[in-house]
Amino acid sequence: MTAIQLHQDQFLRILWDEKTQIIGIDWKDPTGTMTDEEFKAELMLFAGHVEKRKAQGILVDVNHFHYKMRPDVQQWRIRNISSRYDAAGVKRFAFVFPKDSQMPPMMNQSSAGEYFLTRAFDNYGRAIAWLTASSG
Repeated sequence: MTAIQLHQDQFLRILWDEKTQIIGIDWKDPTGTMTDEEFKAELMLFAGHVEKRKAQGILVDVNHFHYKMRPDVQQWRIRNISSRYDAAGVKRFAFVFPKDSQMPPMMNQSSAGEYFLTRAFDNYGRAIAWLTASSG
């Protein structure tokens, strides 16, 4: 993946690959101090980039993600962010965890109200291969 950087701040970098139509977030270590409102603002910013680029795939690197999402924030995310991803045409959403992580089963399924496929990986290359595959 040959990505260009669209945005960077203290919590994340947003990357875009025109050829694969994949947009990504590389979360940073300071997410451990992020408030709920800061997390929501970052997702709103990212959703705007997803919409502008009409991304087909989303790749989220959570190797350095330390924010603890509460259930009410998760519900907010589905209502206010996932719906924007769906409307933009996102087909697949991949998380990349640290190598040999125990990935929660919920990370391998879309939440209720999400119409894109979701999978978790501990390998960047496998995540890209899945995001660019045509089906399944």
